[in-house]
Amino acid sequence: MIVHSRQDMTRLCIVCLFLLFPGKVYPQAVWGTSACTSPTFSEAFLQFGNRERDRIFTDFGNLYNQNNVKNFGIALLGAGVLANTKMDRNFQNWHGNHVRSDFTNELSKGAKLFGEGAYLVPIAAASALTYRFLQERRGIPECLLGEFADRTTRGYLVGVPTLLTFQAVLGSHRPHDDSSWRPFQDAHGMSGHAFMGAVPFITAAQMTDKPCLKGVFYVLSALTAWSRVNDDAHYLSQALLGWYLAYLSVRAVSATEGKQYLPKGLTIFPVGGDGSVGVGLHYQY
Repeated sequence: MIVHSRQDMTRLCIVCLFLLFPGKVYPQAVWGTSACTSPTFSEAFLQFGNRERDRIFTDFGNLYNQNNVKNFGIALLGAGVLANTKMDRNFQNWHGNHVRSDFTNELSKGAKLFGEGAYLVPIAAASALTYRFLQERRGIPECLLGEFADRTTRGYLVGVPTLLTFQAVLGSHRPHDDSSWRPFQDAHGMSGHAFMGAVPFITAAQMTDKPCLKGVFYVLSALTAWSRVNDDAHYLSQALLGWYLAYLSVRAVSATEGKQYLPKGLTIFPVGGDGSVGVGLHYQY
């Protein structure tokens, strides 16, 4: 199916939602026969609200704590070096002259769709809320797709405050202007598309223990960020900040679910030293 407009995409998302929910994912909720043992609607709603509140509060605690101060600081330091020197502009020029082509432009159009929060967030949120409520109301078992929708939604929720704050505070412009940080002068210091597009794929990566599949999801998570650079919509520093915020946000949710700070599998984190900034890899069995 080819999506020609936002209206077409909206219709496609609605169709996918109704195909997946509840007929296939929640069959017990629709066709269950054990309603006599189910809690009342008000009881289920109260339990659902309490559990989701606890999960979300834990997510926020996992992201906004002293353990992540260094992560945020090093990320800002690295992005600041790129943005406030000629490095951002030089990379933008190099990419435009040596990488950008008709093929990358077409690929970028598709990748950008994953960063359209106006569509993804309502769909993920509606799916997650339905799944969690039916768990309380009908006692349905855990479902992989339902867990994915819930963790994706919470990844968005926990990261958005930082996204909006950094966008305003950094005040950087789009590539038609200088990339230097000018606090509160503009709202493009961090790419919202990069953040939105990365959260679902990083969530999927942290939900699988298969190294190859995990690597594929991490690569896919960067496509929306790259598309913003390809389209001259964001500088490299802005795209990287959006992706990294998504990574930290999803990791906070994974910590809530796994009761550990570092999720099993590959973890990517920034490292810094005297005059240097880099990326570290940690693999936990």
